[in-house]
Amino acid sequence: MPATARDDLTGVGSPIVVGDADAVDWADEAEFVVVGFGGAGAAAALQARECGLDVLAIDRFGGGGATAFSGGVIYAGQTPQQREAGYADSAEDMFRYLTAEGNALGEDALRRFCEGSPADMAWLASHGIEYGGNVYLPKTAYPAPGHWLFFSGNERLPKFAALARPAPRGHLPVTPGFGGHLHFAKLREAGLALGVRTLLHAPVRRLVLDQAGRVIGVEVNPIAPHAQPRHEELYRIVDPWKPFNAARAEAAIAECRALEGGQSERRLIRARRGVVLASGGFVYNLALLRRHRPLLGQLHSALLRLGSMGCDGSGIALGQSAGGATGLMDRFFLGRPLAPPEAFIYGVLVNMEGHRFVNEDAYQSLFGDELANQSNNGRAYLLLDARHFWKGVWQSLFPGKGLFRLWGAPALLNIVRGGTRRGWTLAALARRTGIDAAALESTIAAYNRVAVTGGEDPLGKSPDKQVPLSKGPYYAVNCSLDNAFGPTFAFSLGGLLVDDDTGHVKRADGSLVAGLYAAGRSAVGLCSLGYMTGLAIADTVFSGRRAARHAAGKDLSEGG
Repeated sequence: MPATARDDLTGVGSPIVVGDADAVDWADEAEFVVVGFGGAGAAAALQARECGLDVLAIDRFGGGGATAFSGGVIYAGQTPQQREAGYADSAEDMFRYLTAEGNALGEDALRRFCEGSPADMAWLASHGIEYGGNVYLPKTAYPAPGHWLFFSGNERLPKFAALARPAPRGHLPVTPGFGGHLHFAKLREAGLALGVRTLLHAPVRRLVLDQAGRVIGVEVNPIAPHAQPRHEELYRIVDPWKPFNAARAEAAIAECRALEGGQSERRLIRARRGVVLASGGFVYNLALLRRHRPLLGQLHSALLRLGSMGCDGSGIALGQSAGGATGLMDRFFLGRPLAPPEAFIYGVLVNMEGHRFVNEDAYQSLFGDELANQSNNGRAYLLLDARHFWKGVWQSLFPGKGLFRLWGAPALLNIVRGGTRRGWTLAALARRTGIDAAALESTIAAYNRVAVTGGEDPLGKSPDKQVPLSKGPYYAVNCSLDNAFGPTFAFSLGGLLVDDDTGHVKRADGSLVAGLYAAGRSAVGLCSLGYMTGLAIADTVFSGRRAARHAAGKDLSEGG
């Protein structure tokens, strides 16, 4: 069957359907074929090899994916590191909290994740990833150097603390700087040592099906050896942490697509026990971004799109080509942290209508989600009195050893270049920002009354973070979605629908696509409805190991 061009820029074509698999001229074969050798793919490949399967891991580039660019935080409970820090966590508290946040897994699968997270952490540790118990208590999106454990979600907010005992569940690998590269490297090393084979710089363009619709292999379009160095150079240009890089990234993506399209060699690889799609989400595919979240597509140049060039939706498209259904494709992590600097939590966040719309000390994705729903393409300002504004500037200038580049410099860049405004009165500040003045004065008056009396904040802000804004001058820090000097972090959370028990890709009618699994950001998973730092990597481990165990015929309850 000839390939069919798609309009989603993934390069994926219609499946090849064969009558007799034994009559096909296969270039290679394995029992378990992994498409995408990043965090989820490495976990799946290693687990499958430990289960005794012959494994071939294929990656469009050199491996690593979004995980290698990440902070390496994993969300887990009932761990030795928590006990070392003096916290007695439980699976039930973890389950209650994640349920309250919103979770795409069924109840049984979520319980299995919560109960199995200590075993997942032990499995990672057994492959050389060291974690520590030195807890960091201030509110942050990422802890200070030398701290390896922190509250990475909303666990301490009153509304959640009333439902489940708070505990720090964000665990970092013990390594300088971001730990995602170490996380992937250790899993890669362990897999290779056990005999996982790899095929790199080899985009997978089509699935191979038998006449019953079972996935029995893949078609790859490998990059010629002489072109691989340029292929890798283009990949490295798409650095998710580099601000003001959107135009250069899109040019590299286009050149990479043209380079790959010029490769004529095609190989068929047989998968005797199954194929797992683990090639990430689609935040670097503008066609899909504009289709599923038009506003993010429009403002993409102001975002920090967290992922790799491989996050182009090709794994999702491969699953769809075999009949797989998708879900939550409009769900994105939108992270816009107010703190650090911690002083900024004491401010009041308002939209252009002059109204508060989110709790200022909530987790960054709650802010980002609500921000995207505000008028004027998500415009908002954080209002501060002079004391807390200048305290925030000081905290940004002197954030602590090793933190200026991570915390201080980005905050200062936004303060200086992002459009900060000053006014002696609220009315003056409203004129300089375009905020509705009457509504703003009413909003601040209501906020001040609660702050002074110690009443309950209608948006759930912690009482100790409520300080009245009663005296000018006032400052307004630009927190808008289109502000590239204070960028919002973004990545996709939706993907292929999968069976909770096995990881098999599902059709719209609920039936399973035989021989096909999906894991990580290619699938709807742990963090697709409610995200906090560490859940994405936790999901790569949970979903990758789940698919591998099932393909190997192992009982999921075996764990370990």
